[in-house]
Amino acid sequence: MKYRVVAAIDFGTHGSGFAWAVLPAGAQGPDQRQIDYPDQWDDAPLTYPKNLSALFLDPDGNDREWGYAARRAGAAGEPGRLEHGFKMWLSPEGRDAAQGPGAGLVGTPEQAVPLIAAYLRRLRGAALDRVVGGGFMESDIRWCLTVPAIWEPEQRNLMRDAARLAGFPADDRDRLILVTEPEAATVYCAQDSAAGIGGLGSRATLVVDCGGGTVDIAAYRSTADGSLEQLRRPSGGKLGSNYINRRFQVQVLAPRLGQAAFKALEAAPAQLLELMDDFERMKTHFRGDSESPVSIPISLKASRIIDPHGGTDRLAAEQQGVDDHIVIEPDVMRGLFHGTTEPLVKLVDTQIRELLADPVVAADGLRVILVGGFAQSHYVQTRLGLHLEREFPAGVQLMIPPNPSRAVLGGAVHYACRPEVVHARRASNTYAVEISERRRFGAVFRESEAVRALTITKVKGQGAFRDGVLDPLVFMGESVEVGSERTYTFVPLTTDQPEVEVALYAVPEVKDLTVNTPGARRLGTVLVDISESVGEEKVDDRRVDLYFTFGGTEIGVAAVNPRTGERRETVVEFAGIPEQ
Repeated sequence: MKYRVVAAIDFGTHGSGFAWAVLPAGAQGPDQRQIDYPDQWDDAPLTYPKNLSALFLDPDGNDREWGYAARRAGAAGEPGRLEHGFKMWLSPEGRDAAQGPGAGLVGTPEQAVPLIAAYLRRLRGAALDRVVGGGFMESDIRWCLTVPAIWEPEQRNLMRDAARLAGFPADDRDRLILVTEPEAATVYCAQDSAAGIGGLGSRATLVVDCGGGTVDIAAYRSTADGSLEQLRRPSGGKLGSNYINRRFQVQVLAPRLGQAAFKALEAAPAQLLELMDDFERMKTHFRGDSESPVSIPISLKASRIIDPHGGTDRLAAEQQGVDDHIVIEPDVMRGLFHGTTEPLVKLVDTQIRELLADPVVAADGLRVILVGGFAQSHYVQTRLGLHLEREFPAGVQLMIPPNPSRAVLGGAVHYACRPEVVHARRASNTYAVEISERRRFGAVFRESEAVRALTITKVKGQGAFRDGVLDPLVFMGESVEVGSERTYTFVPLTTDQPEVEVALYAVPEVKDLTVNTPGARRLGTVLVDISESVGEEKVDDRRVDLYFTFGGTEIGVAAVNPRTGERRETVVEFAGIPEQ
């Protein structure tokens, strides 16, 4: 391997961090990798491998502080604004979830990318300080950036765009690689003795990565050579711990303070974040069988904010005279968890049943590994554990690494050392190209609900073509070996066409594939220059071969001119994320 150092960047909704390791000369096994997990951040209330995912912007929009220091600047009342939670603005679901009391400003992908880039620039700088301080050069580093497994190619592309703006070598896909969060955690459990898992072996393993914004669930099994094979398409959703925080604000904090006082607290986000930090600590240690109330202190600064709006008096009236704490009864606390943990348990249950339908998995047994910052919640651990004991009394084992918050970072470091550790992945959609299908021999095009709206194009001298047909390259759920190439030959419609524009679609179906198939969405286009063949007498002499690479975290594309043999790497120009 040409790199001397690997560094992982885990950018999360609530917290973000980095880890790195020096690659020893000669043997490069996982046991020889000493991973450094920086866990001290300016103004952080405790040592933890993640800094707060927040920025403090001055009146000109420049990022003056980041992480916990950003919250301090906001609390000091300095001119500017505090931004947080912007990772979720990349996803339509996340933008929906960002709405409502206490969720921060609603943002768009266009607003999110520069904020993410500014934060990543700070995180990259902190990582470089450690690596360069260790005697290495920036060019010695291979970077690995983690992304949620449930994200679509559009969101992953936006993260690469943000990384490029942040100064990462994003245009070099060997120097900056992407890995999904549950996959990184799986690699950690398979290769790192600190995980306490003892490797994966041949047994199927279901990894449940619980973060602040999303929960990702993915299943893997080790092959004979020790590489990992993905068994099913990843699943998950907006079930991170931040949604419990939101319920606390909407269902407890706002009603008890009153809307006017709560809005005043929202306008001082640093004070709100400080209160939420206290709730976060209580939330982590809350036990499902507890009969004791949870008490969240209200700081003197927060009291001064809410008092002029009647918040203190209202709180005392709502809590039998208690006005300096938010007192949450055990049943109320359990209710805050319920809306997140119950769908989470259901998702895990569904994945387990589908995996156990395979006789081999049923015979060998299945392990469920819980990782991520939210995995530290005693309530989550207990709720999932009790469900598995009741529904699957034999053959399913729940395991939690000693440091579940490190799993994704550590696994991303190991993955960057040897990306080929993942042998095959499951396609999350059917990926297809849009073509114009020639009408030959007077055949009648099939008519169905899926294709009725397709248009017919007539080209002089060429006959009629039906537009909007999707020809699949990879089917949803198909197991695709990493690096698998799917070749497609395109022919322009005319002899004077200077370029071919190929549209790539993602479709959540495997048949009747057209641009009108429900759920079909245009990911983007691949533009191929064929101007050198303008003037050829026949369009068939102007063909171009496209090689689509699947199985990786991102889709690769290369164009080959069969007349010259030239192969040129190209990219998908993504159309962006459609509003929902």
